[in-house]
Amino acid sequence: MEPIKELFKHEVRKVAEALGLPEMIHQRMPFPGPGLATRVVGEATPERVSLVRKATQIVEEETASLKPFQAFAVLMSDKGTGIKDEQRKFGDIIIVRSVESKDAMTAEPSQIQWDVLLNISKRITDEIPGVVRVAYEITPKPPATIEYI
Repeated sequence: MEPIKELFKHEVRKVAEALGLPEMIHQRMPFPGPGLATRVVGEATPERVSLVRKATQIVEEETASLKPFQAFAVLMSDKGTGIKDEQRKFGDIIIVRSVESKDAMTAEPSQIQWDVLLNISKRITDEIPGVVRVAYEITPKPPATIEYI
């Protein structure tokens, strides 16, 4: 039924290229097979999935010129203290992950310039009301995986 379900990401890209699909298709960033819920630690409600979708869009826009293998946001289940509208607020934490890889079997964290990371943080906290903290994750694969869940 699914003749390519056992292929790895780099092998799927080769098949897509051999089929003559445009580069924008066969070289795009991988999307988690199970969906965005894998980027939501804890309960994956429609609201939390929507939040991580917005944060991921910001990460992808801000890192597009760097062309990472994969870059995205993860919504944590923990909360953090921050300041919004000059008041203390207990809000969401977003983890930004960007990696370089050839085959997704191993990966190294992208060396993103500080000003790009600051801009990602500012946009996420400005454009997504409930987020008060943004962190950049630098663990290679292995020991971590590229996705969180």
